[in-house]
Amino acid sequence: MRRTKRIGTNRRHFMLGLGASLLPFPRLAWGKPKADQVLVGRGELEISALRFDCTPPVGVPSPTLGANPVVRHIEGPMETRLLALRQGDLTLGWVNSEYNIWSEGRRYLARGLGIPHEQTITSVTHNHSVVTLGGLRSNARGFGKRFFRNLREAARSLEAGFEPARLSWGTAEESSITYNRKGVRPDGSTYFMREEDRVLLGDFEGANDPLVSLLRFDRPDGSPLALMGHFTGHPVASYHLEEPVINPDFSGWAILELLESFHPQRPVGFFLQGCAGDINVKGMFDGAERARAAGRRLGDAFIRAASGTRPNSSSALALAWGTAQVPYGPLPPPEELQRQRQELMDFQRRTEAGDPDTLRVLGYNFSATMQMKYRRNLARPLLRWTDWALKVQKEGTALPGSLPVPVQAIALGDVAFVTIPCEAFSGIGRQIRRGSPFPMTIPAAYSNGYLGYIGTTRDVGDGEYMSAAYRYYLRPPFARPAGNAIAAKGLELLQMAKDAMG
Repeated sequence: MRRTKRIGTNRRHFMLGLGASLLPFPRLAWGKPKADQVLVGRGELEISALRFDCTPPVGVPSPTLGANPVVRHIEGPMETRLLALRQGDLTLGWVNSEYNIWSEGRRYLARGLGIPHEQTITSVTHNHSVVTLGGLRSNARGFGKRFFRNLREAARSLEAGFEPARLSWGTAEESSITYNRKGVRPDGSTYFMREEDRVLLGDFEGANDPLVSLLRFDRPDGSPLALMGHFTGHPVASYHLEEPVINPDFSGWAILELLESFHPQRPVGFFLQGCAGDINVKGMFDGAERARAAGRRLGDAFIRAASGTRPNSSSALALAWGTAQVPYGPLPPPEELQRQRQELMDFQRRTEAGDPDTLRVLGYNFSATMQMKYRRNLARPLLRWTDWALKVQKEGTALPGSLPVPVQAIALGDVAFVTIPCEAFSGIGRQIRRGSPFPMTIPAAYSNGYLGYIGTTRDVGDGEYMSAAYRYYLRPPFARPAGNAIAAKGLELLQMAKDAMG
């Protein structure tokens, strides 16, 4: 008789953002925080995997603040991939897409597979050369309706496609296509290091995350069913501020390179994004050629990892979930907020007057390639936040003490995943990998929702775009330990899964 083991504990439980739907306190594709829990499967591992094309037509809405924010060129194919893992009574469903369909993806998986919401995952590549989520929901010239119909039908089809599978895994490194975009000036202040800044430092890379991870799900005869690659870096090489395009960027091209190496076999290829909050691909905004070249390099690394995989020592499957509480700090004092407001008002006046020396404001660093309107639009939410903070202090409004961040840990033999619903800084991912009880651990950011940028303890108080992104969400700044709390919760859940697997 198949059985699923369940264990519970009593632990306590605006439009901006380049392609994400952001709200003052962003929502999640999740329920209310609950006590940590874990599920364990028993028996033979089976998987079901499929894909469908989701390349949109020209003219659909694009995530840009440009003058004409619609897609004008199609430079490559887009796919959405689905995976289901089943072991005894435990079934997990996973959607991996170019689009930010966190809520819809999980809902369709739950219905199609007949499983609880907690046993679903939606991870996105965070590719910026895509269609907006709002555009999909508003039908986007018929494309949105077709997309969600295909997603619903694919989720329903997973149940009929289960096959016995075994997992193997491998790693490689690719350090030449990304860099750490959080710059530090001689005086200790930090800034968003854009491409023109990086080149001045001599092809700077900094503390990027070069690890390439690759999973192979094979049939008993050794033929591949599915391949899952993981790497860390913002896919923004093909993104164009004023001429929006559809392009797989380096992440999508890399998976296509990997799949081509298995021709004529056609496994389903997944790309899981890492903790890329502070990691960029080199050549931001450079275009299709740069995206394709970076994709070839990463694809080569995936192929190397795939050719040297090692078999999993067991097929035990477990899922644990819980909630990390990332603490908020106090708002700046009113006199500091008034000073910031004056600086922002002056910046707005100078952009409207066409002053070319409008590249910095409140520690933010804008690109010289950005049109004045774009710089102005990026800075407007900062003024909105400053006015909000002044009002909060004047009225004595009570603010929440922390941001609840739902986290999952999925374990499959030697391999584990931690899903994180935000743009986590790379240090969070490294903490998770370093402390994990599993030989391979994949921190999958941009999963199950979007809570914006969350840095580590050392990033608290910095004023550059990523560390101070709380201004775009009308919420207080983070306090220590900040995102380290996410890493700590992820490690707790990994250990729970490990212990439950026996």
